[in-house]
Amino acid sequence: MTIKMLDIERQRAAMEPGLTESVLAVLDHGRFINGPEVAELEEQLREYVGVEHVIACANGTDALQILMRTIGAGAGDAVFVPSLTYYATAEAVSLIGATPVFVDVDLETGCMSPASLTAAVDEIVAEGKLTPRAVAPVDLFSIPADYTALRAIADKHGMKVLIDAAQSFGTETPSGRAGRFGDAAGTSFYPSKSLGGYGDGGAMFTNDPEIAKAARAMANHGVYAGQHHYIGTNSRLDSLQAAILLCKLAVFDDELVKRRSIAERYAAGMDGHVAVPVAPEGVAPCWAYYVIRSANRDALASHLELNGVPSVPYYKQAVHAQPAYDGARIAPGGLPNTDIFSAELLCLPSHPYMTDDEVAQVIEAVRSFNG
Repeated sequence: MTIKMLDIERQRAAMEPGLTESVLAVLDHGRFINGPEVAELEEQLREYVGVEHVIACANGTDALQILMRTIGAGAGDAVFVPSLTYYATAEAVSLIGATPVFVDVDLETGCMSPASLTAAVDEIVAEGKLTPRAVAPVDLFSIPADYTALRAIADKHGMKVLIDAAQSFGTETPSGRAGRFGDAAGTSFYPSKSLGGYGDGGAMFTNDPEIAKAARAMANHGVYAGQHHYIGTNSRLDSLQAAILLCKLAVFDDELVKRRSIAERYAAGMDGHVAVPVAPEGVAPCWAYYVIRSANRDALASHLELNGVPSVPYYKQAVHAQPAYDGARIAPGGLPNTDIFSAELLCLPSHPYMTDDEVAQVIEAVRSFNG
């Protein structure tokens, strides 16, 4: 049998009739923009993540771009980002006129390397042409970055920490849930995320009231107290998407239990055959993505396909290697760990509606590979 990477149909069946009823309620009241569902979603997200302020927006890219603008980042500023990430992380930096400086990742977690960041910042400071403005780590593949180390580097140089938490919503750590770290964080509700809508959507999380005030205004054409105080943008979350996300948030914790169970079975069954992800002690990832590594990645992917198992080789070409970033700034010493991930990583199905037989099928397909 062929397994799906994401099974929205099974998820929807599990949420009915409530999902359809919530959508019909929006159609009935007709407040498609800034309807009551948006305010309710923001409040529930605020309580769930454990932050003072949540601002819903149109997508995750806007979330990052708006947050960077709230701290005044722009032309002449350097924002330090990993290259092993989706293009939007660096794109948000470029869209505000700042310069992305690409940093390597840790080989165990795939998250930003503090050592590489230190080298990159020191080089920028020594040159004196750009002002270090912000660090933008990514919680890659559901595992949070090393914020203790990254914050120390940022504080030393007067930088803000603005986190791309698009892949980590629901991840739990000894210090709280992902999204509450740094000066602010942005997430995405793209359908493939751990909490995904039926279209685009995003949110910003922060404990800083000034960032929150500016972010809320900028997401709505710069309006604050009835006047346009900022050059903003149109980045509001639709009421229909908020209604869908509220339904999904209601079952989210149950889904996390299932995702973590799948990840435990994968690790036990695949370890020794491929490199499996290892979460830091005390961290319970949301496992929106379950990523393995293999030196024979492409052959493994072909073998899995023949056995009814889909896979995705995310970031085969890292962001700094994309044509749009030809000649981009990268950390001293290059990005060797980024290159390893780009050549070896493979994402497997890990959605919470997989059956036990499907999980076993994935494990057996990986174990039977002889490449």
